[in-house]
Amino acid sequence: MQADQKRGMFFIFISILMTSTFVSGCSPEKSTNTKPVIKEPIQLVQQDSLNFLVTALILTTVFAFIACYLLYQNHAKNKQLELKNKESLKQQEELIALSTATQATAEAKFSFFTHISNAFRVPLTLILLPLDEMLDNKNALNIPKQQLNLIHKNVQRLLLMVNQLTDFRKIEYDKMKLEPTCQDLVAFSRDIIASFKALALRKNIELKLSSSVKEIMVWFDKNMFDKVLFNLISNAIKFSPENGKIQLRIKTDPADQTVEIAVSDNGNGMTEEEIKHVFELFYQADKGNFFGSGLGLSLSKEITELHQGTLAIQSQKGYGTTFYIKLPLKQLHSSEMPVISNDFAVSSGQLSQYTVGILPDNLPEPVAAEQDGYLNEETLLIIEENEELLEYLKNSFKEEYEVLTASSNSVGLKLAYEMTPDLIITDITLNEQSTLQITPALKNDDRTSHIPIIILTANGDEAHKINELKQMADLYMTKPFNFILLKESVKSLLWNRRLLQRKFRNESTVTQQTIPLSKSDKKFMHDFTSVIEQNIANDKFNVDDIASALGISRIQLYRKTKVLLDCTINDYILNRRLKKAKYLLINEDLSISEITYQVGFSSPTYFSTVFKSKYNCTPSSYKKQIGLNT
Repeated sequence: MQADQKRGMFFIFISILMTSTFVSGCSPEKSTNTKPVIKEPIQLVQQDSLNFLVTALILTTVFAFIACYLLYQNHAKNKQLELKNKESLKQQEELIALSTATQATAEAKFSFFTHISNAFRVPLTLILLPLDEMLDNKNALNIPKQQLNLIHKNVQRLLLMVNQLTDFRKIEYDKMKLEPTCQDLVAFSRDIIASFKALALRKNIELKLSSSVKEIMVWFDKNMFDKVLFNLISNAIKFSPENGKIQLRIKTDPADQTVEIAVSDNGNGMTEEEIKHVFELFYQADKGNFFGSGLGLSLSKEITELHQGTLAIQSQKGYGTTFYIKLPLKQLHSSEMPVISNDFAVSSGQLSQYTVGILPDNLPEPVAAEQDGYLNEETLLIIEENEELLEYLKNSFKEEYEVLTASSNSVGLKLAYEMTPDLIITDITLNEQSTLQITPALKNDDRTSHIPIIILTANGDEAHKINELKQMADLYMTKPFNFILLKESVKSLLWNRRLLQRKFRNESTVTQQTIPLSKSDKKFMHDFTSVIEQNIANDKFNVDDIASALGISRIQLYRKTKVLLDCTINDYILNRRLKKAKYLLINEDLSISEITYQVGFSSPTYFSTVFKSKYNCTPSSYKKQIGLNT
């Protein structure tokens, strides 16, 4: 930069010097002639003007040259800056591409976890449902129940692997929140050990628990931390030889305020190469005799770190393996967290949490279908894309209900609008149209707004459940589900609908608390009863008039009112007329004939006949009885 400035100043100096020399050369000199030269004033003025013009021209040329030079220098600098900018943009694009690729990889991984978990749940459901049915029916098969239980347990372990995949996904994407409580770690570990005693005895493995103290109160989330101990102990049993030894040791370290849990075995141990990769998610040893995909240990490490702890390993080939867990003794969260009891009840519940306490205590007793005459009168619509599961559900429900099936939401919606079923069971994983769209589509349509909806899903996320319930779904069940729960839930929801029917029929006093109507159902009933009240004096008034006033077809009106009223429309109109007739007999001083025509009967004789069949007395007798009572 300084060199360029120096060169520029040099050119300016030379230019000015040349200009001065040239101008001097053009100036008039004194003549050597001794004779005096007398110039007139006009010539002198012309000479001065010429000198000025020449000087100005030369200076303009010099400054133009200088300007061109400076412009050239500026252009060169701009060119360099442009090259640098291009290089920076290229680097920025490379960073963006790298970031996009990383994000795509993460999303692909997330999608992998989601889809593989969901893919497991449907076949698990198809295995568990018939097994549950067999186990529930003592005389169903001659197969020993122990074998069925063994199948059942292994299916549940497969389900545990699915849940581990889901948990790992949640942890990796910061979607799993820690909910620690202060608990006795020794008692908790003792219950975990007890659940493995039977399995250890089958291999003649000695399984022991030792602790430096009887009780150690530690803050941890038992619903997450049990997965850590379960993985470590189950791996130790799996890779320990017969007559082996497994020990779980617990001790505190007052110096750094931690508690250490050591799970050791005398199995084959690991090589240094295997130890390096032991916590990697998809690592598998070359010999294929180690921990498979490493999913359990990866999850254990993540859960331990969520507890602000560490998980380490010490192993030597041929001498066994020890895993060391360190947890802080300090409180992880606010002091308001409660201290819970030591009743952990691990046993088989940790393998099959979905079967523990599955039937709620307050589930109402359904009325037998045969007693109320509902056998095969109620219709279920099942929407499920898996043909095998769809067929199983159809066969399971067809003895008690008329069952309609659809393998897509478009067909399901069409059937719902045309047939108006009493209850809909639908799958949330349908690809054609999400259930988050089909649920409001059904609930916001007058033809189907009253129908209870049960959601079946392979996605167990709480956010999905909340969103679905916000869309007015009545029940949300995660696959694999318990069929007994599904069956009883169907009966319960239909029974609640019958209570609503009784409420609108007003035939009996309903002592049980009924479920509320949706806004669309309330609007429909308001419009429906308003049309009837406005035309109650018209003896020609019929169903077609109501359908026309409400803007729906006759068939849709019949199906809608069948669910909400549990009686025919004509019966409902007749009941409304008789109810108004009773009101007029009690509160108005009108003759029987006047009342007859005000409530839409064609003749007093017909009115008296209908009134007597309903209330066991004629209108005139009823009026006299009311008069005597008053």
